[in-house]
Order: sequence, then C-alpha cells, then structure tokens
Amino acid sequence: MTRKIKYSRLSSILYLYKTNMVIIKNLIFIILIAFLITSCDLLSIKKQQEKAAEFCQLAGTIATEQPNKSNLIVVLLRHKSGSIKDKNNWTLVDHYVLEKAGKWVFYSYPGTYFLTAFQDINNNKIFERNEPAIPLDSKKKFNCAPNENKSGINLVIPHQGRIPGDAPVDISTLQARSKAEQLNVSLGQALAIGEVISLEDQRFSHENARKGLWKPFDFIWESKPGIYFLQPYDENKIPVLFIHGINGTPIEFNFLIKNLDQSRFQPWVAYYPSGSKLNNIATHLNQTINQLKAHHHFQNLFIVAHSMGGLVARGMILENSETFQEKLYSLFISISTPWNGHAAAQMAKHAPAAVYSWLDMTPGSEFLTQLFYKESRIRHLPAHTSHHLIFTYLSGKSDDSTVSIESQLRPEAQKDAEHIYGFLQSHSGVLEHTETSKLINQTLYDANNE
Repeated sequence: MTRKIKYSRLSSILYLYKTNMVIIKNLIFIILIAFLITSCDLLSIKKQQEKAAEFCQLAGTIATEQPNKSNLIVVLLRHKSGSIKDKNNWTLVDHYVLEKAGKWVFYSYPGTYFLTAFQDINNNKIFERNEPAIPLDSKKKFNCAPNENKSGINLVIPHQGRIPGDAPVDISTLQARSKAEQLNVSLGQALAIGEVISLEDQRFSHENARKGLWKPFDFIWESKPGIYFLQPYDENKIPVLFIHGINGTPIEFNFLIKNLDQSRFQPWVAYYPSGSKLNNIATHLNQTINQLKAHHHFQNLFIVAHSMGGLVARGMILENSETFQEKLYSLFISISTPWNGHAAAQMAKHAPAAVYSWLDMTPGSEFLTQLFYKESRIRHLPAHTSHHLIFTYLSGKSDDSTVSIESQLRPEAQKDAEHIYGFLQSHSGVLEHTETSKLINQTLYDANNE
C-alpha cells in the first residue's frame, strides 16, 4: 500500500501539543462548564430523548426461497381488531425496499403489528397478485412496546406464496399522510430518500442544524433528515456523498460542491440530527443508500466527510461491508476527523443530560473503540475502500482551532489510509480552501479511472 504524507513542521507541533496539553484541557474544561451552565438547550435534551424512547425498533432480514432479480419490499402493518384478512382491520404503516436479500428496520409507535413482504417484479412499489409474497398470518402478530428493540425477525418469501384479496395494492398511496398522522405510526416516511433540493433551501440553515444537535427528535419532523440530491439522478455520473459533522449542515460544502467536476460526478448530501447516536446515524444512512440503490441500481459511491462526519462514514463503510456484504464505497476522503475523539466531550459524562454524540466522541468511548477494534482485534477498512486522510493544523498550534492533530492522526486511522495530506488551515477554513478542492477533484478523478 502506497502512502503519501504531505505536511510541514509536524514534529514541532506535536511537541508543543504534549507540553501544553494540560493548559489546553483546563481551558476546554472552563469554557465547556460555562457553556453548560448558561445553555437552556441542554435542559431540553432529556425531553427529546424521552420522545424518541416512545418508539420501538423492529429489525430483521428478508430473503427469498429462490434467487430473484427484482426488488424486495418489507411491509409493516398495524392491526386494529378482527381478522387480518379483512383489509379494514389493519393499516399499512411503513415499507422498506431492498435491491436484494438483506437487513431492514422500522422505528414505529407502540401497537400491535404484523409483517409481510413481496417480490416487486415490476419494481413499481405496487403489489400484484402474481408476485410471490408472505401470506398474512394472524398467529404472527406481535406487540411493540415503547423503547423496545425487537431484532432477529427473519422473513423468507416463499416461491409459491401469494396474498389473497384485491389487487393491485399501491404501497405509496396507502402511506400518504400528514406529518402529524405519520408521527403516530412510524419514523420511516419522515425521512428524505433522494429528494432533489438546493443547498439554499431553508431546511439546511444553521438554525435548523443547531436544532439537530439540541433537539434531534424535533429536527426529524421539521427538517427531514436523509440523503438529498442536488440535481436529478444521472446514471452516467458517479455519486459523491458529502457528510457534515457535529452541529453541521450540507451548506458547509458549498465551495467544494460548486468546484466539483459535475461533468463526471453528481453531488449528494447527507443531513442528520447530529445529537443522535453515531452508530444509529451510520446505520440509517446505510439503509437510505440501500433504498436508493434499489431504485437507481448504482454500483459505486464515493464519500467525502468532514470532522465527526468521518466517524459516521467509517461506521457506514464497516457496516456495509460486514453486514450487507457489498463492495459499494470504493473511495473515502476524510477531512479533519477526530479519530480519537475530543477531550471536551469527556464532560458530557458529568452533565445532567448528555447529547448522545458527545458521549460517542469521548476519547476511549465504546463507539470509537469499535471503529478500530472488534473483539480486541484491529478492525481494518475493507480492501476495496481507498481511504485518503486529510488533517489540518494551525502554525504554532496543537490543533486546527477545533480538533487536535493527535486525534486527527490516530495511528490506527493512519494505517488504513492509502494517502495522508496535511493542510495549514483551520477546521472549517479547509472546506473553502482552493487546494482542498483541487485535491478532492484529482482524487475522485483518479478513483474513477482505476
């Protein structure tokens, strides 16, 4: 594996870092405490987490008895009363589309549910009577309680299975409902999956992004997280997914996206409540990519991630490779990522209510450990993923104004990097740096021609 390291004065900076670390930690401690005491946002965190805990999680796998080339759709139905064979006795709550056999998940309001699934032979999200399906079975309905996690629900579509009744059944039409109505059933339909939007859209405002940190549950309904397209999908261009960091928004990539070679690449942006658990964010983005893949059938995707977004991206790549068994993310560019966390996040453990992402960013946290180790053995990125690591620093400083160089250059992250580059830029300034844009375009171009 070839590695290029481009930096200047790194040794002296690391020396300054070690000698001044105690002072820096004390300053961070004082600033953070002052912030926590005066921030009314912190008081709402507990209520937000209580709202999220009202929902339950259903997760499992879907497969078919015989190989197939059509999409698979898992359907979640809420039981009202009486026989489930009478369509008036149930409500279609949510659905999940997969390109092939794999994992699915729903976040739903408490109630009595049952599941079905079918092979969408026409790939139109409409159930036809000739399509193999899992028959409805009243014996397989189950209760879903608040904050309950029902996992390991493994579904198999039989080759000869059919669902009796009127057809066709339009899945999308049955789920058409207002935000208020959707809140009473499932979170799935409140998310963006390939919606075309402009970076100037109000939902990407810094005010809304800040709400994603302090009020992540409200953010879901007001700002609609997910993956957005900035132009209609083009099968002839490689998608490039930009992932922001904590308290961030896609508009922070405005300069890089404007200077992206859009004759070859199409920019996509991830948008998520940055106060959520990082593992959950990674899983959600992976699942969104899977649904986009089922619709557009792309086979390659590049990732450009800034700051905490790099942690989310690594989690996505590992999960996709190990759980979904795909070779999808071939290029990963991380910028100013705190691979070893942030010292200030340690105070989250002592706060009356802690932002989940703070806990994950604590040095030595379970999340950070699992990004690099599994059962005490080092966990590498898959061989098909080329990682280009960009770190940032300021002259005479031990950090880039936000993240320490030591955290950005965690040894395990360096070992997985094919190339390492250093820029004399601030944490956010690097995103508006001409040399950063040139490097990203060249890296994308090289990866596209391998």
